[in-house]
Amino acid sequence: MIRISNLDVRYGGDGSEKQVISNLSLSIEDNSSLGVIGPNGCGKTTLLHTLAGLHDNYTGELRLGVHEDKVALILQDIGLLPWKTVRENASLGLDLGRSENYSNVEDLLHELDLFGYREDFPSQLSGGQKRKLGLARALAVDPRVLLMDEPLVSLDEFTREELQNKILTLWQERNLTMVTVTHDMEEVSFLGQNIAVLSQVPATLKCLIENHGAGEVEFRGSEEFYETVRKTRQELP
Repeated sequence: MIRISNLDVRYGGDGSEKQVISNLSLSIEDNSSLGVIGPNGCGKTTLLHTLAGLHDNYTGELRLGVHEDKVALILQDIGLLPWKTVRENASLGLDLGRSENYSNVEDLLHELDLFGYREDFPSQLSGGQKRKLGLARALAVDPRVLLMDEPLVSLDEFTREELQNKILTLWQERNLTMVTVTHDMEEVSFLGQNIAVLSQVPATLKCLIENHGAGEVEFRGSEEFYETVRKTRQELP
């Protein structure tokens, strides 16, 4: 279980600190999915980076319940290395010693329809394929916690929904604890079993919406789904 208690996060120093997150508390059950939404610039990405161990200027309690090697982060810009092939990009975490299960890479490339492009370079891929490659690289290290920052940004609606469905399947198959930051109300309603709505900066938890229907592809077309979208829109500051 991820436990966040009275979290304060700041940037800067020498008298010019800016508080980005203020007194934020959350609990995320193992193998569950949390969606995080809030105003632009309110601290959503900062929260993910702090969970991932990339930002240590904070006070309060932060417990992930797993070793840091079992936490994977997908950055908003994906961070693919242009001089490495699809297969090499997907294997990057393994090359850094986070796992030795290279067969997992092959399986993921097959599952994400990238195996036929394994010797191509990122510049040869479509936007959706690049997003799939970022997902493959994150999952190749066999994480227990998956953190995603706008994982499907700038994709057309058809590709976005296709990848949302794939993320849902992989989350269930791999028993992940998943945290997804997004600006998209439908995306957060589809992927998040709970939805954390953050306030304006400095971000705190404005409300937590329980979303029991999330977890099935069919949920997208249900009345409950649209009610969750409506409720999320209503709660946004």
